[in-house]
Amino acid sequence: DTKKKDVKLFGRWHWLEDKKLIKEIQQGNSDALDTIIRKYYNDIYSYCYRKTANSNTATDLTQEVFLKVIKYIHKYVHKGKFRNYLFIIARNTCHDYYKKNGVVIEDIDLLDVPDHDGNFTRLEQSDIIMNAIGSLPDIQKDVIILRFYHDMKLKEISEITESSLATTKSRLKQGLDKLKKILHKEDVF
Repeated sequence: DTKKKDVKLFGRWHWLEDKKLIKEIQQGNSDALDTIIRKYYNDIYSYCYRKTANSNTATDLTQEVFLKVIKYIHKYVHKGKFRNYLFIIARNTCHDYYKKNGVVIEDIDLLDVPDHDGNFTRLEQSDIIMNAIGSLPDIQKDVIILRFYHDMKLKEISEITESSLATTKSRLKQGLDKLKKILHKEDVF
């Protein structure tokens, strides 16, 4: 019970910290901007990498996301989690990249995202799982990436993907069902 309360307070603290930082950024504080970028850079980069499977492209897209944040931060009104706002921009930026370049990627190495130390977990090295997730439709892939790799709640994912909570739940279930079938065929389960 105490642990739940601490988590709740911790989450609220992050929300208040972001709100304060954004207000400072809007008032011209470049240190606050640097803090926000450092705080969320790895999350946005790993999302872009999982969407593109290319570290150079992911770096470019991540920079583009933060350039958009800088450009529009003065119009931003804090309604909820800033992290979700960033993921909406990242999702749209990746979508625009594919649309503009006509890029279609069949199998993406979604899990091989190095952390800043260059280390990988054992699960991240599994080619079978990477290929299985890479074979999912984007709408299901987005939900699975955000849920399991960025630890987001379904409500947050529905906001980011601009879909209803029921649709988000359905996409998650369909994606997981497809993954189970694929992994069962590969004798992973």
